[in-house]
Amino acid sequence: MNTLLDLPEADRMEIVERLQASLFDVPQPAEEISEELKATLDRRWQEIESGQVECIPHETVMANLKAKHGL
Repeated sequence: MNTLLDLPEADRMEIVERLQASLFDVPQPAEEISEELKATLDRRWQEIESGQVECIPHETVMANLKAKHGL
């Protein structure tokens, strides 16, 4: 009986990318992103780089959400 780990690396990577996209609602790597999204990403990156905004670690965000919603 085959397991996912027995699949070729390329097939495992495709599964990972599809699962990640389904969880985080991100475009698949092969998909084009719109010019509007590119502009937003560039603007947000500049805000981070300039220190205008500060990133919050994923673990902190998840802990805050769990505490807020009683999970």
